[in-house]
Amino acid sequence: MVITGLGLVTPVGIGVQKSWESFIHGCDGANEMKSFDTSQYKVHRSCEVKDFHLDVELENQIKENTIHKYVYYAAREALQESGLSHDKSSFNKERFGIAMGTLAAELTPHERLLRLHTSKKDNGFDKIVAAVYPPNSITNILAQYFHFEGPTMVSLNACSSGNHAIAWAYDLLIENKVDVVMVGGGDMIPQTEFTHFHNLKALAPEHCQPFDKNRQGLMIGEGAGILIMERYEFARKRGAVIIAEMAGYGLSCDGFHMTAPHPEGEGAVKCMGDALKMARLSPSDIGYINAHGTGTPHNDKAETIAIKHLFRDHAYNIPCSSTKSMIGHLMGAASAVESVICCLALRYGILPPTIHYHTPDPECDLDYIPNRARELTVKHVLNNSFAFGGNNATTIFSKIE
Repeated sequence: MVITGLGLVTPVGIGVQKSWESFIHGCDGANEMKSFDTSQYKVHRSCEVKDFHLDVELENQIKENTIHKYVYYAAREALQESGLSHDKSSFNKERFGIAMGTLAAELTPHERLLRLHTSKKDNGFDKIVAAVYPPNSITNILAQYFHFEGPTMVSLNACSSGNHAIAWAYDLLIENKVDVVMVGGGDMIPQTEFTHFHNLKALAPEHCQPFDKNRQGLMIGEGAGILIMERYEFARKRGAVIIAEMAGYGLSCDGFHMTAPHPEGEGAVKCMGDALKMARLSPSDIGYINAHGTGTPHNDKAETIAIKHLFRDHAYNIPCSSTKSMIGHLMGAASAVESVICCLALRYGILPPTIHYHTPDPECDLDYIPNRARELTVKHVLNNSFAFGGNNATTIFSKIE
């Protein structure tokens, strides 16, 4: 299965090119929260999307839901790069699928629905809010605007939702049920979600510092990442430019704790191992790992243990970085955005850094590409996402010569 188009909306840039430039320059997307009042909280920072605007006509059409706007923009960018937006009429729309990952779907309309002034509308039922709140509204709006008529799915597997959506898209394609899948994820920062992580004491007060000894937690982010995945035969027949190959995936569940990872990373080991088997690769083939790297003490330690367990001595030869240090944790969109980053690393031969890395942790002793991007041509990259409830998903992308 191959990738022919990419799209991004991130806290450090609107669009793939701007985001990528920010990634390789180590830009920090953290800022004081503007979406809602945080005066009653101890933490006031997050990674919000900045200076985002749609065309006036589209802004009026997609005015109820921020996620819809982010996902639409990234999807349009990816579709344009793939070349499919130019002549979709010549393809069978029923063989174009959509798979999206999200964590909160769109809790903000739900929060509005619960407010007194909103609940009084229409005898206590806000029809517009109800229409955009369900998670499937994300795929609904993409199908509507891009006229895809194939199967759709929304993954709600917490922070690994994007990679789960990619895995589902892979299966659809390899079983020849579709020719193309628009796949990825989108999320924003509702107050409910911010409060949840604040109450867990999981939020960093200033910056996200994955793998650093003094890391204090994650930074919540928002945005969207989209990939256009196609069957190789279909892409080749239409003369598409292939960015990368989606080589395999692995899925597992720790079943250990609702929020904490297995301390020895057992589920993560199985997940990464299964991805390698599907891709028919050995551990020594992997040239870069985009780590889950949330910046929380237990997660970073468990991921490091898992990588060392699976890759053995080669673990110390694999550069791995956490782009969450720059854009925060995009929740259900995180692994989708990070999959786009993996494809860009393959394309440009540059590995993004882990910023805010200052003090090494003896328990996290791998090569985390500290603070500066690294020029290195690699053939195979691995993307980890390990979610609450132990829901793990790893994807592998490979360079096609």
